[in-house]
Amino acid sequence: MESAAQSIVSNLGQLLVDEVQEIRGVGNKVVLLMDELSTMNAFLRMISEADQSTVDHLVREWEKQVRELAYDAEDCADTYWLRVRRPMAPLQLPHIIVKWPKYQLEKLLLRRTLAADVKALLERTTTVSERRVRYGIDRAALPRSPWFTPVSAASVSANALRRADDPDDQFVGIREQVDTLAERIKADDDDRSLKVFSIVGSGGLGKTTLAVELCRQLEADFQRQALVSVSQAFDGGKDMKGLMARLLKQIVNLKEDGEQTQGNQLKINQMDVEELSSKLKELLKDKRYLIVIDDVWSVPAWEAIHVRLPENKCSSRIIVTTRIETVAKASSVSEDLVHHIKPLDLHDSKKLFVKRVFGSMGGTCPDGLKDTMDNILKKCGGLPLAIVSIASLLASYNSAGSVEMWIKVSNSIGSQMESHPTLEGMRQVITLSYDYLPHHLKACMMYLSIFPEDYVIAKDRLLYRWIAEGLVAKKRGLTLFDVAEEYFNELISRNMIQPNKLQVTKKTYSHAEMGEACQVHDTMLEVMVSKSQDANFVSLVGRQYGGGSPYGKVRRLSIHANDDNERMSQNKGVEQRHHARHGIEAMNLQQVRSLTIFQSEGLEKLLNRIGEFKLLRVLDLEDCKALQDKHMRYVCRLYLLRFLRLTGTRISEMPSEIGDLEYLESLDVGSRMCMPPTVTKLHRLERLRVPWWTLPRGLGNMKALREVDWAQLKGDVQVAREIGELQHLQVLYITVVEDPEEEFSSVLCSSLSKTCALRSLHLYSGRTLDSLLHVSSPPPLLQHLTMMGPISQFPDWISSLKHLAEFSVEWAMLAADQLLDSLCKLPSLQSIRLGMRSCKDRELIARTTHSFPALRILDLYLAGEQPEVVEFEQGSMTKLETLLLEFSDKERRIVCIDNLKSLKEVKLSGWENNPSLKRALQQLKEENENRPESSQIKVVVHHG
Repeated sequence: MESAAQSIVSNLGQLLVDEVQEIRGVGNKVVLLMDELSTMNAFLRMISEADQSTVDHLVREWEKQVRELAYDAEDCADTYWLRVRRPMAPLQLPHIIVKWPKYQLEKLLLRRTLAADVKALLERTTTVSERRVRYGIDRAALPRSPWFTPVSAASVSANALRRADDPDDQFVGIREQVDTLAERIKADDDDRSLKVFSIVGSGGLGKTTLAVELCRQLEADFQRQALVSVSQAFDGGKDMKGLMARLLKQIVNLKEDGEQTQGNQLKINQMDVEELSSKLKELLKDKRYLIVIDDVWSVPAWEAIHVRLPENKCSSRIIVTTRIETVAKASSVSEDLVHHIKPLDLHDSKKLFVKRVFGSMGGTCPDGLKDTMDNILKKCGGLPLAIVSIASLLASYNSAGSVEMWIKVSNSIGSQMESHPTLEGMRQVITLSYDYLPHHLKACMMYLSIFPEDYVIAKDRLLYRWIAEGLVAKKRGLTLFDVAEEYFNELISRNMIQPNKLQVTKKTYSHAEMGEACQVHDTMLEVMVSKSQDANFVSLVGRQYGGGSPYGKVRRLSIHANDDNERMSQNKGVEQRHHARHGIEAMNLQQVRSLTIFQSEGLEKLLNRIGEFKLLRVLDLEDCKALQDKHMRYVCRLYLLRFLRLTGTRISEMPSEIGDLEYLESLDVGSRMCMPPTVTKLHRLERLRVPWWTLPRGLGNMKALREVDWAQLKGDVQVAREIGELQHLQVLYITVVEDPEEEFSSVLCSSLSKTCALRSLHLYSGRTLDSLLHVSSPPPLLQHLTMMGPISQFPDWISSLKHLAEFSVEWAMLAADQLLDSLCKLPSLQSIRLGMRSCKDRELIARTTHSFPALRILDLYLAGEQPEVVEFEQGSMTKLETLLLEFSDKERRIVCIDNLKSLKEVKLSGWENNPSLKRALQQLKEENENRPESSQIKVVVHHG
């Protein structure tokens, strides 16, 4: 909501003033409108950062009015760009004489219409401002979120997981994690130093529950224990005294030698922070203590608390619980001390759910309810708080005849959280993470409600969409993509979204790659859907959302495929047609800013109307089979379009008018087709992904290009030269499809040396890659390098790539030592993939000299005959954690795997009846028998 107001302030300032001032009396009104909208934007931000319990229905309604006003003003600015500032298409002389006067007259009329719109907007702005004053909406009524709350909202989760009929010390679903952590926490070290363990995970996973159960289980191992809760915005200056007082009271009230020292005898409440710290240090100076600091939200809060906790050389322990990854890493000195709390698996989820619903019935679920129970548990995603809350809601409906109620709850968990008291605690815990987000991340988080449940969202796809929608703010010294990456990483760090991987099939290469992606927990998604629909941020159609609401203006339209697994009436087809006719077709679509379709078939009528979406910025039609070539001529008239995704569609031809989309920033076609030469007119384009398209002359005009993917070079010297002119290029996937001549190879090498911003370089040639040997200076910031094709030796410059993190090679046919000698000293190299026919020797030996200071993943996709032996000498690959080895039907042996002291996981693949694969499995079983429980190797086998 804030982004809309911010956007219009800048747009009006930059786009309208010069033109509108030509019309008498309007210029000053534009300035007044800008000032009013700037003030409203500040007020919207204040509402966003306010204590949400103080934001009543009146404030929410006023907020909606301001947001709609900002959207309308933004529409006014975009319409101006589209109809007034956009230049007239070139005409021949006879046509100019006839059409130029008409064109100028139309522009004048449009200017006057624009002036009238600005006046109307200003009048609305004044009315909305007066309404705020009239109804008494002011700053005093909207205090910022409280800096300190003695009881954390996480306690809701802890209390919810206790069985009402069990003793307080009995918790559900976390026994294995408790036992594992308890052994690590109570283990005594030689130096007896203080250690800080962190438990990190999203709200509702049971972090506080886990910490409380650890305290109970470790009571005999620590002489002193205490647990204190911190809140979102802990202030080390104002709130430290209260925290220290609560901590000290728990310490002094513990019994020792049959006596009990009462906290009030020490006059704890009268002490200042320094006195409290001194007393705590005195009482713990020779005691082994365990202190839980629960629900920490920021690194400064942790640092302020940490300095007050004494180091007494008694093997004491601190447990920090947090939702935020950066806090966990700042608290614990090593990754080994950070515990990522795990969701419940399906078995434990069912066990917990059935206990809560059917405890009095012998703990069984009637057959008629099992399918619906599975759907509910799928949406809960192993989140204990969600399971317990929904089970409590259904506890009164535990007979087979209650199936309709169960289906109703399953299909409306989001709305049930808003209205049902039993689910209020669950909603509070989940919403708390959202409320604590900085204002600029809230819109980005709501934006995820566009995507269906369980959808894996490609990172680049999401980031470019954020940018196209204007949700990413400029930062000096950074590109918008860099800033969007910061937003993405921050949401992961806060456990708002979960990192994932998505297979990216490279048509030019012989294997699929995994790209960065993310997912949203179903329960969190329900909250985001609720918030985005309340704010008219996103309009959803399909699945449980039905035909959507035809009322009001639609800004972002997302159409989901109907779920065949949902229970629907026998008139399913009739209902769907009714929803389409009275849903989408009844909507006002002129203000739609983004259109996303997740339905592969149907929707021809909507696509036939796509030319009406004049203000469209984002068009995402992945896997939409209804899209036809005829629709593309309308798409190419959406002149404000910034993001266009057509992967998985059936279009076979790109019109030459694609070059008219002057604001286009991301174009992802995803299927092989010829691209017209007019594509080089797209001067703002940053991302271009078209499989097997030939890079055209004029590429150098596309100065903004950041990513060129799946392209091919056909020996054109001019194109090779123009690659060096792309100074913003960061990702380059190219295939050289013809025998490179000497001039072409020389120019290409020279161009690669000039691409100083390049981070990822992927080269394929069926002939030779020896031209790489002549690169004078490689891209200094290179992080990912793939070489696929014959090469006589590794280029000398590879050993200078100090930022290289991932390396892949295939078809190189090099000696084993050549493969590893050049790479073993690289300080940042974390992943190596040696693919098909990369090694020509019988033995691949990681020698003692091959230290690989940062290597964590070694992927040996050795589909050929060689090598037969993979050996690890003592001292080699000291930090290797994951080993992947392909056997197929070939003879292969692993030697001295016990020398890989940091190894945690081995993934083997091959034919099921391959004897060498069976021997490798037995070898790993024996290796695990010689390892302690905490250092067991996880073994995964894939047959085929």
